[in-house]
Amino acid sequence: MMRKSVSKLLGFFFVLSIIAINYPLPSWAENEMNLVYFHNYPPFSWKNKNHEMEGILIDVLDEALRIRMGIPVIHLGYPWKRAQKYVQQGTADAFCTVPTPERRKYTEISTEPVIAPVFTLFAMAKNPRIEEIRTVRTIKDLKNFSLGHFLGAGWAKKNLAGLNVDWAFTLELTLKKLAHGRFDIHPGVSQVVRFEIRRLGLKDDLIEIPNVIDRKSFNLCVGKKSPYANILPRFDETLRKMRKHGVLKKIYDKYE
Repeated sequence: MMRKSVSKLLGFFFVLSIIAINYPLPSWAENEMNLVYFHNYPPFSWKNKNHEMEGILIDVLDEALRIRMGIPVIHLGYPWKRAQKYVQQGTADAFCTVPTPERRKYTEISTEPVIAPVFTLFAMAKNPRIEEIRTVRTIKDLKNFSLGHFLGAGWAKKNLAGLNVDWAFTLELTLKKLAHGRFDIHPGVSQVVRFEIRRLGLKDDLIEIPNVIDRKSFNLCVGKKSPYANILPRFDETLRKMRKHGVLKKIYDKYE
């Protein structure tokens, strides 16, 4: 009787070993997925006083990847160039940003956007040209006004070249200059600028002209060297369900 029990037990473990060989556990069962972000880009991503990452991108990706797809993740913040380099080298697994031809060389990119930022106009509430500013509909229309932006902004460097631009070191300084009438318009990412205006207490001084002059898409970009490069079809389906059921909107609204 004892021999039969031992024989059955050995047979059971043999079957388990065959299953393990042919159907190995997914890589995320053992290794966490390292997600890297720009450490100072609220409300999309920033490092709080406890040195933890928070923001829209963190909330969306944590909900999609960790909670709904069962992938353990780590959220890490760095200067933006360094974060991208880590994914390119294979040190980190993924980041979330605007797809470009250069980034497509070393990442697989989701079809579904994590968020779709829009570029709108911000002006001093008491600007005597405010009604003229309201007529701006395209980037080309900006040539008739004085502008302000901050150094390091790739969109501004590309789209405002040759225009009358007052360059500052940070978005904070740009908005303070705008509040003092140093220039007419700051064209920027609506969600980011609104968040910063609230933080600086400038809601009575600055207004948003909600004319959309450009749109971008932030997508999940997973390094081709990452063991997670094959998760994007599942990720896209997860985002579609989150969007359909209002989960994404709820996260976005949290930062308004």
